[in-house]
Amino acid sequence: MLVYAYIFCLVLGGVLLGASVLLGGDHDVDAGPDLDHDVDAGHDLDAGAHPHALAHADVDAGGLDVFLWPLRSVRFWTFFLAFFGLTGLVLHGLSLASPAVGLVLAIAVGALCGGGAAVAFRAAARDESGRASDSEDYVGKTVRVLVPVRAGGTGRVRLELRGNTVDVLATTDDDCFEAQEEAMIIEMDGTTARIARVER
Repeated sequence: MLVYAYIFCLVLGGVLLGASVLLGGDHDVDAGPDLDHDVDAGHDLDAGAHPHALAHADVDAGGLDVFLWPLRSVRFWTFFLAFFGLTGLVLHGLSLASPAVGLVLAIAVGALCGGGAAVAFRAAARDESGRASDSEDYVGKTVRVLVPVRAGGTGRVRLELRGNTVDVLATTDDDCFEAQEEAMIIEMDGTTARIARVER
C-alpha cells in the first residue's frame, strides 16, 4: 500500500508543479512572518508611508512560528509531495531501504526540498518587490481606484507591478475618480501617484 501512496503523492505534486509553471504562479499563499495585509478603505491614509507599506505589514511571529511558517506555504506542500513520492518510489523500487527506513528518508527529503523551495521563492519575491519600488516603474501604469480620488485630496489606487499587487496613495488634477474606475499614473511625487484619465 505504501507504494501507491508514493505514486499518488508524486503524481499530485507533479500536477501542482506543472500548473504553477503553466499558470505563471508568482504568488504564494502563506501566513509566514511577513503577513500580507490590506489597509481598510475606511482607515486614515498616511501620506508619508512607502507604497509597499500599504500592501505588506511585517509581523514578528516569534517563537516556533519562525520555523513553522513554511508549513502554511502552498509551495512547500507542492515540492514536498513531489519529492516525497519520487524518493519513496526510488528507494522502494530499487530495494535500497526497508519500508520503514524508506518512509523516513522520503519524508526527510520531501521536507528539505519543500522548505528550501518555500524559502527560495520568498527571498526571490522580496528582491523583486524591492526592485519594483523605483518611481519610473510606476509611471504609465494603469491602476484601479480603491478609495475615491478628488482634486486636492488623497485616495488610494492598486496596480500590478512585476507580478505583485501594490497599493499606493494617489492625487489628481482631474475632477474626481470614483472607486473601481481605471486611471493612469502620470507622475510620482515621492510615494504618492498623480493619476489622470485613461485615453480611449
